Amino acid sequence: MYTGDALAVRIAHDEHRRLYDYWQTKAPPGKLPARKDIDPLDIPGMLPRIALIDVLREAEGVTFRYRLAGTEIVERAGRDPTGRRFDELYRGDYLVNAVNTYSHIVEAAAPHLSERTFPLVEGKEFLRYDRLILPLAADGRTVDMLILLIAVIEHRRDDRPSANR
Repeated sequence: MYTGDALAVRIAHDEHRRLYDYWQTKAPPGKLPARKDIDPLDIPGMLPRIALIDVLREAEGVTFRYRLAGTEIVERAGRDPTGRRFDELYRGDYLVNAVNTYSHIVEAAAPHLSERTFPLVEGKEFLRYDRLILPLAADGRTVDMLILLIAVIEHRRDDRPSANR
């Protein structure tokens, strides 16, 4: 996981670099850009690999809900997470890791870059990807949404016999 200046030098994918640079140009001095500052018409080629994630502050703490997911994300994951909370989509360690990671991004109010592996079909197919997550804030400070862009590295099938059979 990379954030801040360490992140800027580690961005390897062209689309990640373009979105990161675009996000920076939309940020008022010393503040974060808001969702209203991001115009989909400025980034049309990226839209299939973008997700917008709402930050929900509740009595129990911060949680997350997909506002929308691009068509490539939906296709590769085999489901549409739009309108669904993380706790409706994920379980166990994957859920805990996702909530912890996204909570850290919200607290730090800083960009995040990491490599992920997402199980697709009953642990038999996996999607390995790099993700860039950028915070957005309507007031310039309090993160209320995240924009995520994936760069797919590998989609593989694991045909080895399962130990659970």
